Amino acid sequence: MPAYGAQTVHMAFGEVYTSLQTGVMDIAENGINVYLENKHYEVAPILSITQHAANNSVVWASDKVMESLTEEEREWVQAAADEVGKNQPKKALELEAESLAELEELGVKVVKEVDKSGFMEAAEPIQDQLAAEMGPHAEKILQLVRALR
Repeated sequence: MPAYGAQTVHMAFGEVYTSLQTGVMDIAENGINVYLENKHYEVAPILSITQHAANNSVVWASDKVMESLTEEEREWVQAAADEVGKNQPKKALELEAESLAELEELGVKVVKEVDKSGFMEAAEPIQDQLAAEMGPHAEKILQLVRALR
């Protein structure tokens, strides 16, 4: 966030609404459905679709946990992880679209045409650094992603 010119403020999530309401915070960063479900639109009625970050959902299980399971239980965990991997991205996009439609119905001003070039420029050095730290495979993936522009 500092690379984007924002000062990061760490606080309990339950305090975000009041902090926006009282002016302690000027903005908050969250997914569209989080903004909707927590009613942040009541105190921050402008939603900018910046797409400055991409989150992903991962199913994690430690070796300790996996080793404690029977073979059948490990198969269940793997089957659940496979199902999430196959279906979650589509479901997440559907939820985002539904949440955005509901916010627009509520009268939230949604700014969809955001100039993202500043975010992209500010992120490049961080992306380069992280890819270099992770090794040649990460550097190759970064180059492939950048080539998609």
